[in-house]
Amino acid sequence: MSSTSAEQIKELAQQSKVCGLSGDRSIPGQLRDLIDEADQHKRLLSDEEIQLCCGWSGVEAAPLIALQGQVSHLVDQSRADLLSEQPELVQPGGKLFPQLRAEACWRDCFHFLRVSIYGSALRRTDVTDSDGMRCLAELYALLDVPVPALLLALDRLRVHSVASYSRLGAGAEAKALGDALTHLCNMIRKEMKRHDGTQQKDSAADIK
Repeated sequence: MSSTSAEQIKELAQQSKVCGLSGDRSIPGQLRDLIDEADQHKRLLSDEEIQLCCGWSGVEAAPLIALQGQVSHLVDQSRADLLSEQPELVQPGGKLFPQLRAEACWRDCFHFLRVSIYGSALRRTDVTDSDGMRCLAELYALLDVPVPALLLALDRLRVHSVASYSRLGAGAEAKALGDALTHLCNMIRKEMKRHDGTQQKDSAADIK
């Protein structure tokens, strides 16, 4: 990898941001600060933080707190589903080989679910930061991330998460969690398509 690429990757990694909830002015400042702090540390919300968010949004806190206890298991389920369908991804020559690349993919699944849970606590399904997602798409392209495989894993994560949240008594709020994950997938598709289109235009300009 060239030093230019390494520097570009570092810059994009710093600018990539999934969560846009802290910029939603319809949410009280205290809760936006709470979400921003949790997102800065890339962590799940504490039980108390969920209760604060749910106290404002009217979402029932207990099922969401219980769901957070299943996050690692849910990511493991989606990983197993993906590798059952596409085992070659983690084999030599596969796009998630070596192991560090695969671990980065599973870590992203965790973060997408984490941000979706933030949205659920605040009764929001539009959870993304537009500029941050654009940078993430550029980073994915530069690192040759297998985006279709990631989207498949996220779809399985959505199915498992909605089912688990429903079993925990979430009711209609389970669908909202699914909608947040769908929104995330749609934003990834949109920004990857935009990035690919820009790259094609740049290539055409170079030819001229």
